[in-house]
Amino acid sequence: MRKMLAWLVLLFCGLSLLLAACAPTVVTPDGEATQQAIFTQAAQTLFAQLTLSAGETAVAQLTQIAQPSPTPLVPTSPPLPPTPAPTSPPPTSTPVPGRCDWAELVQSVAVDDNSVFFPGGVFTKIWRVRNIGTCEWIPAYALVFAGGDMMGAPSAVPLPGIVRPGDVVDLSVTMTAPAAPGVYRGSWLLRNPSGALFGTGPDALGPLQVQIQVVQPPVQGKGNYDFALRYCDAVWRSDSAALGCPGFIDDPNGSVVLLNQPYLESGLEDEPALWTRPSNNSGGRITGQYPSYPVRSGDRLRGGVGCLWNSPGCDVTFSLDYRRSDGTSFNLGTWREVYDGRSTTIDIDLSALAGQTVQFSLGVRNNGTPGTANAFWFVPRIETVAPQSSQVMVWSQQGGAQNVCEQLRINLTGVSDGVANARSCKGAGQDLGSSSLTSSELDQLLAWVARLATFDAELFTADAGGPLTSYLTFSGLGSGDAQNQDITAMQNFAEALFNRITR
Repeated sequence: MRKMLAWLVLLFCGLSLLLAACAPTVVTPDGEATQQAIFTQAAQTLFAQLTLSAGETAVAQLTQIAQPSPTPLVPTSPPLPPTPAPTSPPPTSTPVPGRCDWAELVQSVAVDDNSVFFPGGVFTKIWRVRNIGTCEWIPAYALVFAGGDMMGAPSAVPLPGIVRPGDVVDLSVTMTAPAAPGVYRGSWLLRNPSGALFGTGPDALGPLQVQIQVVQPPVQGKGNYDFALRYCDAVWRSDSAALGCPGFIDDPNGSVVLLNQPYLESGLEDEPALWTRPSNNSGGRITGQYPSYPVRSGDRLRGGVGCLWNSPGCDVTFSLDYRRSDGTSFNLGTWREVYDGRSTTIDIDLSALAGQTVQFSLGVRNNGTPGTANAFWFVPRIETVAPQSSQVMVWSQQGGAQNVCEQLRINLTGVSDGVANARSCKGAGQDLGSSSLTSSELDQLLAWVARLATFDAELFTADAGGPLTSYLTFSGLGSGDAQNQDITAMQNFAEALFNRITR
């Protein structure tokens, strides 16, 4: 029993040292630390548990020796309430930030995909775009070339002004159709002042596209002589220098270029126009003198003049002149045009010059700001108009299984109307009816009249009952000789018209 008691005392002393080092200090009302009292109370409990198996006597003796007088623990100040643990705010639905730079293509305003142009033709592609981003497009933004065929365009075009979110703007680029026929496609993106590129589509990287087809122009063009398609046959000069053809639209000496789908002040057109821009001098001029042309009876010089779209301040005077073989020059007319949404139609009778060979000149003089003198000649050409109430075609067909004898006579009344009369030539003859020409029939006939000279022709075709012979007499005002394909086309034209009247 004594050995066990000694062992318990040693264990008690070790525990006392350990608890003394870890116990907190509590202050009593008289200012003395009660660390020892707390330690003694804790040791008493532990000692009682450890001696339980040694017998009630040992426990009672040890408890009697170690029992201290209890000392009350009174804090010096009310205890502080526990500090609550920080909690996270309840989750909220935070919207995803909008995209700063983002565009939407509203529509193609000018030059739809696969528009047809002649080599060297100048055109202006226009995209209508909406700002659907959250950032304002300031003039430091630009439309820039992003790949494909550049087609003579500048690499970057500044925006025309401030475009706020939700606003719509027309973005335009002037381009030149390449010299070789083919399909050409270019891509364009927007660029912000930091140099970042953006465009359309869900990822804001879709480019704006332009695609055209370049074809060789027809040899003849419109009318007897097409000034627009033959513009590089002329000698062009400004009051500053001789000009190349086609010209450069930013040349300070002036320029002339062909617009296949011109955007005039009166609207978008689908026929060609000449953009004639005087030199940048005050009162600058530009003239183009064409090769010699033999004037025929019925020739009329037709076209239109005005200012190009988006040229406010345009104020120009057009002049049409001709020069005789002896060097003398004469004026056929002058027209002053300003940017007012309207253009002037030209229709001049050249009958007084019939039989003469002359050189025509197209001229423009600037009356206003040089940078806005964007003048156009719309479809300038010479057309030959048939005399009033003239018979231009007589067609007849005889033979075959039915031993037919059919005849068709076509008369033109100027350029606005034509009448065809059908009759049977059997026996004494019989009228079978008449009809006005449709617009397509009239256009086809006028094209032949303007291009071809007068001729007679005879055609033979096989038939089950014998040969079928057609006779064709045509009165043309042009200079071209009729080819086999022309005669065959006229034969088919007359036969179809005869059948339309009689059946």
